[in-house]
Amino acid sequence: MIESNAQESLQAMRGDLLSGPESGAFKGVSIDTRTLQAGQLFFCILGPNFDGHSFISRAIEKKAAGIILSDRKQLPSEPQSRESDAPFIIRVDNTLSALQDLARFHRQRLPVRVVGVTGTNGKSTTKEMIAAIAATTFKTLKTRGNLNNHIGLPLNVLELDASHEVAVLEMGMSAAGEIRLLADIAKPDIGVITNISEGHLVQLKTLKNVQAAKGELFDALDNEATAIVNADDPLVLELATSLRASVKHLTFGIDHPADVRAEDIQAQSGGHDFTVSLLNNSFGVKLPFLGFCNIYNALAALATGHSLGIGTADMKAGLENCKLLSQRHEILQRDSMTFINDAYNANPSSMREALATLAEYPSQKRKVFVIGDMLELGDLSDAAHTRLGGEIAAQSIDLLVAVGGQTKLTAKAARDGGMKADCIVAFDTREEASEFLSKNTRPGDCLLFKGSRGSGMEQVMQKLIQPEAN
Repeated sequence: MIESNAQESLQAMRGDLLSGPESGAFKGVSIDTRTLQAGQLFFCILGPNFDGHSFISRAIEKKAAGIILSDRKQLPSEPQSRESDAPFIIRVDNTLSALQDLARFHRQRLPVRVVGVTGTNGKSTTKEMIAAIAATTFKTLKTRGNLNNHIGLPLNVLELDASHEVAVLEMGMSAAGEIRLLADIAKPDIGVITNISEGHLVQLKTLKNVQAAKGELFDALDNEATAIVNADDPLVLELATSLRASVKHLTFGIDHPADVRAEDIQAQSGGHDFTVSLLNNSFGVKLPFLGFCNIYNALAALATGHSLGIGTADMKAGLENCKLLSQRHEILQRDSMTFINDAYNANPSSMREALATLAEYPSQKRKVFVIGDMLELGDLSDAAHTRLGGEIAAQSIDLLVAVGGQTKLTAKAARDGGMKADCIVAFDTREEASEFLSKNTRPGDCLLFKGSRGSGMEQVMQKLIQPEAN
């Protein structure tokens, strides 16, 4: 993690030293006094529901080495600079911008190779796969959890130290310009766009705007950088046509010619076996993850590993030993039933992938699709939920459990599409859905849970798995 001092911080953040010596040193940063460690630099971040200035006294009590604030009037008292353990205090115009500036300054001092990963779906999974591959050969840092935004990415960058050789950083966004900011901080040497589809349409309005926002990652690639391009996604391919001439690119795909391609795909219980054709080489992979979409994520990770110079055997070992984050095609077995937790988030594309996963799963008894609303779709929400109902009716799903206002459109469209009415139930609340499922599921059933983060479908599942705890 970053080790620096007040003088260098002033240089990076263009602030004013209110008290303490310029030589005052710190190791690591924090924006939360609950996890603040002695000797760290504390940033008073202002959020919609909190103000970090309110915790200055607590930061001092926990022996923060320095404090970055924007409102000096909120200092509890004039710090006693004569005390050896008193923190240095730096005032800046905007503490969040200062955090980003310090991360940018820190990144530029390190020779680490940075991989930036974005896309509508699969970016967290792809990040985990890339990191698992990179770690076979290099000391690797990866984005913790889903800390992929304008606060989380700088915090991850500030975890880097001189021993790190590769950093795999996820880049999320909900509006135009956000990826551009993150890329300006991280300075990626390799840019990966997994795919582009409907998402964040409340702010971005159109799919073309989503494409442009994701494309900010490719726009940020400097000379001699590498773009990892999905050859089966026309929107990603279109972005690749505008890459600088000096930027290398490596394609991945299944349906179209690509530098890294999956062939001879065989579905297995809990995953897929396939052959990878990587330029002039080929090798077999046993991917231990549900979901056809994960083949694409694996191909993107393999293309990235090749760009990092990692050998085939190490890439294969890293991929096959990768552990994914929770709530992404996560399989649990309870009481002779199978629960597939894919409830982390949802949009039309990922919902179709989840539907296909359930339809193909070798269940002993019924296949039950438990869905919550897809959020942040703006004016396209009604049409997307209605279209999903027709897609469900066309698959071999035995029971549809729809939870939330928008999924009532899905339930109606499924009936209109030919699904039997007694195979469809709709509820307003998670509690109603949980009660119904607890009384109507049977040994051998397979249940897949999917919805946007705000729908909380994992809570429905948990009430079934651990009823005594609820």
